[in-house]
Amino acid sequence: MKNLLLLALVALVFISCDKLDEPDILGSYANTPEGCTSNNDPMFGCGRFITLSAGGVADVLYGGDMISRTSYKIKGQKIKIEKSDQFGLELTFKKLDDGTLREEGDKSIWLKQE
Repeated sequence: MKNLLLLALVALVFISCDKLDEPDILGSYANTPEGCTSNNDPMFGCGRFITLSAGGVADVLYGGDMISRTSYKIKGQKIKIEKSDQFGLELTFKKLDDGTLREEGDKSIWLKQE
């Protein structure tokens, strides 16, 4: 009986964990590193951006002038941009309560673009 109660309690904890849904994160996010002047357009200069699309597709500009297509996965409150042939980095973001993303590596804040 104790084992059954413990199993039910553990199941309740896993069910109640808050998880991101894909529609909650879809859109474009931009970040301008400190000291960067990109003329308010993250696509030109030293700004960085990601666009998260349905089906786990991500377009990434992370320094430079080439937009790379890769994939992403949602795990709990984290979004993991995967390494691919086109994109040589693996990035992890956490969605914050205000709708922004925080990159786990350098702790930079990425603002959602309207």
